[in-house]
Amino acid sequence: MNNEIFIFMDDSGKLNKNENSCIFGGVFFYSSKDYANFINKYRSVINSIKCKYCKQKIDKCNKNCIEIKGTTRMKNSDRRRIFNLIKNEYNYGVFIDNSKVYDFIMNDKASRGRFCDYAQKRIIKEIVLYSIKNKKIDPNKPLKLYIKIDEAKTKSNGYYNLKDSIYEELVNGIINFDYSKTYKPILNNELIIKLNTYDSKYNLGIQSADIISHYLHSKFESFVTKGISIDTVTNFIKVKLFLP
Repeated sequence: MNNEIFIFMDDSGKLNKNENSCIFGGVFFYSSKDYANFINKYRSVINSIKCKYCKQKIDKCNKNCIEIKGTTRMKNSDRRRIFNLIKNEYNYGVFIDNSKVYDFIMNDKASRGRFCDYAQKRIIKEIVLYSIKNKKIDPNKPLKLYIKIDEAKTKSNGYYNLKDSIYEELVNGIINFDYSKTYKPILNNELIIKLNTYDSKYNLGIQSADIISHYLHSKFESFVTKGISIDTVTNFIKVKLFLP
């Protein structure tokens, strides 16, 4: 058994009073082989459609290809090809209803950053718990956790301490946002965390996380503003977390 998890993360929406909701979402894998297999298939699909959405003319192409993202306007058939591929992998989502977040958090930029940091730590713990429950990893063996995030998000969300705080929660058991309670650790051996940021334009794993997070955001917006259930349209998501 490979005791490792590769997590790709992106977000959609912002935690502020001007927006209804905020989402963190992405994909995860249990081996570098599984990840590589997915990337090969994902690259094949992207390469087959990207020229349709590029503004350059073929005879003047400089190979500076467009990034296919959740906000890219695509034909439904092309979007389905991408989405169906991603849906077959392990997916996760954090759903934050901004209207339910305390005012003292929403009114302070630093507090909003800490809450986003907290939300990401929580979903990573939920992914680990899911993996243990489904016997994908062994909590009694050393675990390698690879976390890959879009570098554009690091400027505002306080990722500088994310690695240390994830370790603290998984190994020492602290989880509450205000640290008023502690819980038993869920890992009983060494934890190695490798957190890296990437330019999403050059990382297909993060691009796929972008696709998922934007999809979940659009569905959750419908739930928050219109009360439309998201159960059916998100039933492929393996790990879900609703906050606050």
